[in-house]
Amino acid sequence: MVDIKRKVFIYLLLFTMLVVITSCRTVNLTDEEQRTSLNITNKQEQSTSLRFAVMADCRGSDGKINKKAVTKTLENIKKMTPHPLFAVMPGDLVKGISGYSKMKAQLQDFKDTVTQYYPISFFYPGFGNHEAKAGEEGEQAFEEVFTEIKANFLEGYHKTVYYFDKNSSRFFMLNSNHPGEDHTISDTQLNWIKENTDPAKKHNFYFFHEPAYPTGSHVGSSLDVNKLQRDKLWEVIDNSENPMVFCGHEHYYTRRHINSDFNETIDDQTFKFSKLVYQVTTGTFGAPLHKKYTEKKGVDIPPIPEYHFAIVDVSNNKIEVTVYNLSGGVIDHFEQ
Repeated sequence: MVDIKRKVFIYLLLFTMLVVITSCRTVNLTDEEQRTSLNITNKQEQSTSLRFAVMADCRGSDGKINKKAVTKTLENIKKMTPHPLFAVMPGDLVKGISGYSKMKAQLQDFKDTVTQYYPISFFYPGFGNHEAKAGEEGEQAFEEVFTEIKANFLEGYHKTVYYFDKNSSRFFMLNSNHPGEDHTISDTQLNWIKENTDPAKKHNFYFFHEPAYPTGSHVGSSLDVNKLQRDKLWEVIDNSENPMVFCGHEHYYTRRHINSDFNETIDDQTFKFSKLVYQVTTGTFGAPLHKKYTEKKGVDIPPIPEYHFAIVDVSNNKIEVTVYNLSGGVIDHFEQ
């Protein structure tokens, strides 16, 4: 009888131990599954989200750049969490000067300044009217200073016109100040955009120095000089998937939306825009401030004469833009 009880006790003990071990294994497996699931989710989020910075116009009054404002801007960007993966700068990086060697020296000074904070591969620079002071030699100097740009280039523009892809977005850098094509985005560039538009991309970003629709300080000295060509450009933009435009030239921050209210007929060509597209002017992280404000149609944020930069967050479903002054204050925030 005692032996039977002892055997029953041993069996019960073994069974209890087996249940405990199995339970522990099940809990551990569940934890591992959760960790794996979390890793997959994080990777998915990383693959579908993107953060980058935008700022333009940092020329100083001393013939070079406004180093105080530029360094303050980059110091602020380095504090961002999560951190931007790259920065786009659509033109007027230097004051500009005629002559190849002098222009190259100014661009090199800009490069030496910003690379104290980031490798040059972090930046995607653009060409503005102040770089164009040296004409074709200015473009040549641009190409030779910024050799690190990794992109797809349009031939004949010294690597000032290019596109690159990040995740599900395509980024076009255009040249509004090419010698012989001042204040315009040429048919050559427009045809190149059309040839390189990918319908599979969920977002398309366009960068060029001079606004298509200026609001004050450069009305009459931007892409509005040639309204037919301007509208042809905007038609290409309007036909792309989820477009957004960033420019500089006017030395303040302002945001304007272009929609069917801007439809017009020029030289028997009728332009009908079907989308609401934001033109975001990130016009100075160092250049002298402007205040003039005359064109108010479609303006969402009137000109703010402060040094600033934009942080753009892109996901599959939306674009979110936050604009900061150099004190860290938010001067605009919007979603598309």
